[in-house]
Amino acid sequence: MKYFNSSILKSEASVTLWLTAAIFAASAEPIIVKLGYAAGVQPLQIFVLKNCFAAAVVLLLTRKFVWVGAKQLPRLALLAFLLFCTNGLILLSLTMVPAVVVMTLVTTTPALVAIINSALGRDKLTAKFWSGFALCLAGVILMLEVKSLTGHPLGILAVLAAVVTSSIYRVQMESACKAMNPLVVSSYQFPFNVFLCIPLMFFTPTIGAEALKVGAIVGSAAALANIAFLSAMALIGSTRVSIISLLQRPLLLVLAIVVLNEPACALQLFGIVLTIVGVQMAQVKRKHVPINIASEPDAEAEPVAAAASTRR
Repeated sequence: MKYFNSSILKSEASVTLWLTAAIFAASAEPIIVKLGYAAGVQPLQIFVLKNCFAAAVVLLLTRKFVWVGAKQLPRLALLAFLLFCTNGLILLSLTMVPAVVVMTLVTTTPALVAIINSALGRDKLTAKFWSGFALCLAGVILMLEVKSLTGHPLGILAVLAAVVTSSIYRVQMESACKAMNPLVVSSYQFPFNVFLCIPLMFFTPTIGAEALKVGAIVGSAAALANIAFLSAMALIGSTRVSIISLLQRPLLLVLAIVVLNEPACALQLFGIVLTIVGVQMAQVKRKHVPINIASEPDAEAEPVAAAASTRR
């Protein structure tokens, strides 16, 4: 296997490593964006530069272009479009409603992912799962100080649309990562998104040094988080990964306290505890064993299980 050792990826320690890397990288992104806004960087500048730098980082990690086959290309294009729409809708919503509204509504994404996976026959959702998710949701709301939930209805609609596109993206991505290497999948997503950003470049304000710096950091974090997120998803499924990713909010709060010197009240600290307990409770029963990650897709992009049986 060229990029990943399957025997290592199967281990519990590997799942923990991938998820930890994804959560840390994703948690750093909003902090950098907030610092960029304070320095005068515009949202559209960050959005375009994020995709450009993320594509560069992923392609450097890939080292060479890997052709996935004509059958897989439309799937990857659709996944890239869903990711592009999710990021764009979140960007649009932030111009109309407070960030706390966005983050609160986005918390419902794991529930929709779980419902879709249950309908597809992948997961069995128990009362324990929903109890754990309810604790996570309550914890996130406490951390976000829900009393400030106000905003334009169009902005709220944009967030809800982002929840839908993100949920479909995660469910479909789980299937893609069973057939292809996560690093290869990422190497197609971000270049596709750069292509979609081309029309936006005509409306992007002049990019200065500060915008380049923020874009480089945010893009690198997004690329690394995406690779780690997809690697973990291929191992334990999109529902469980979505639930565990809720730990991003407690980590983000801690980073905000340390890096941005933002105060935290007792309710927010209690929310951290509720979220951690809820994530542990919200276990998902898989109805089938996930397929191993492919080392490198061939022209037909066969699933790994078939490739492995052929090698044996």
